[in-house]
Amino acid sequence: MRVVSVRNLLIAIFALAALPSFVPPSTVAATPPTYTVHKVGAYGGEPSIWSDSRGYLYSTYLHGDPNILRSTDHGTTWQPLKSADASTGDDCIVADQANKLYWCNLAGSQCIHPLQGDIWKSIDEGQSWTYSQGAYSNVGGNNPLCTSSDIFGVDRQWVDTYIKPGGTTDNATVYFFYHDFSAQSNVYVNVSHDGGKNFDAPIDLMTSFDPAAADTVAVETASICNTIPTAVRTVKNGPHAGRVYAAWLAADATSLATGCDFSQAQAFHNLVVAWSDNDGVTWTPRIAYDGGFFHDASSPFASFALDDQGNPYNAFTMNKDWDQTCTSTAVSTPQTPNCESDMYVNYSPDAGATWTTPVKVNTDTGTHWFPAIAVGQPGQVDVAWLRSPYVIATDANGKQHPGGCNPQECGATVPWNLFAGQTLNLGTANPTWSTTQVTTQPMHEGDICNLGIACPPRFSNRHLADFISETLDENGCAHINFADDKTANQVSSADQTGGTCLTHAVPFVAAGPTPSVTPLPNTSGGSAAPAWTGIALPAAVVLALVLAILPAARRRLRRG
Repeated sequence: MRVVSVRNLLIAIFALAALPSFVPPSTVAATPPTYTVHKVGAYGGEPSIWSDSRGYLYSTYLHGDPNILRSTDHGTTWQPLKSADASTGDDCIVADQANKLYWCNLAGSQCIHPLQGDIWKSIDEGQSWTYSQGAYSNVGGNNPLCTSSDIFGVDRQWVDTYIKPGGTTDNATVYFFYHDFSAQSNVYVNVSHDGGKNFDAPIDLMTSFDPAAADTVAVETASICNTIPTAVRTVKNGPHAGRVYAAWLAADATSLATGCDFSQAQAFHNLVVAWSDNDGVTWTPRIAYDGGFFHDASSPFASFALDDQGNPYNAFTMNKDWDQTCTSTAVSTPQTPNCESDMYVNYSPDAGATWTTPVKVNTDTGTHWFPAIAVGQPGQVDVAWLRSPYVIATDANGKQHPGGCNPQECGATVPWNLFAGQTLNLGTANPTWSTTQVTTQPMHEGDICNLGIACPPRFSNRHLADFISETLDENGCAHINFADDKTANQVSSADQTGGTCLTHAVPFVAAGPTPSVTPLPNTSGGSAAPAWTGIALPAAVVLALVLAILPAARRRLRRG
């Protein structure tokens, strides 16, 4: 029998105490958050919000010039920054640990190819921007393929950064994540190792999976010709600092019969998460949740976040209890609660290896779409979503057909409002949620099309585009960015002004003196942008694209 000395026992105890663990609070003594809604700027779709380590908020959305704005007072007032590119498609904004800004854009004015992605960086608080070069962005003095340098068109790009210990913003690792419109609709990441000055060639995640990973084949099969990128996020703190996660939605091989990404008519029932610990060279994929056939999480996107120890979380809406009694063809028959789309969260307590069963957030009846999430320390979660009090009818794949249901449910006057939820004990057996209706007047009325680029112009409403977003400031208080095309006709921020804020570690890397900033005027609103309806592809083009991808997709299915 081995004798353990007191000294060694103490060493072991302290070593165990130092290990990271997912131990959220077991009791809740919290005050539900309260919010005040402020104007960010003139109307535009799918606003993206980010907080740097000082609590400065940045918002970008589908609009002309200005399309990047900043708040230095936790959302109360907003000032326009210099636009990197007045031509915007999908966009997003983040700050690195040194508070330097990175702006992503789609279909900008910098290159020849119409569907490529760009990255711009600002080191002077958004007064000027530097363009990021791609692997093939400078060919013969021209810029045919932008930062993404993908020979096919790309879509729904995201960006995040990581400054390694001892590093600076000049050698930050930057990840540019998107999917393309190739024969297989794969997801890709471009990596920069010099703070965003130059990006390497695209890395195809599907061909970079660890072949020994348990979910490799399942993820490859689920992602055949259909992916919806959710986010790319880097771990700044904790035992997995430096890890990068990529998240996306996927359906299954039946997408080949429904038009793949070009129609988005299939049920995206798989939430996929993959991670890399070697700067994106190889990836370990996991199916974080599979809702099963006919259960759709793409209304329109899901949302993804990390806690301050690097554990990943999904927020999504899904018609999880939908069955064959639900139909969009019985126009005169209102839908029952089992047909509705509800708000859910699931997470991994061990950095992606295993995932929990989704927890339902809302307790009311209605339709719940447009999820957003922000997370503090493990188990502390803020979420947001849009809600209509009516259960909107959907087809067998969870899609609402414009004009295909009872006018009371999805007619022109159906109200939508912003809701928010918070839990401080998600990791317990019975997590408790506080929920709040944030907007007192509808921020949208009528149809919300969830068919992506296949939404028919003039017959459907895609004014809000595809998402809302949420972030935590330096105090852990929540800020929600959303578009309001009904009451205020503007982009708004719902800023937490009361109640319990989350606890979280704020990553920061000293970057020397901050450049002096010329004072900027508060947002005037600018010229109103036309209601955004997205890119609509003619039916003939969609059919041609589907026929083009079928051979390669079938080969991939046989190979899997």
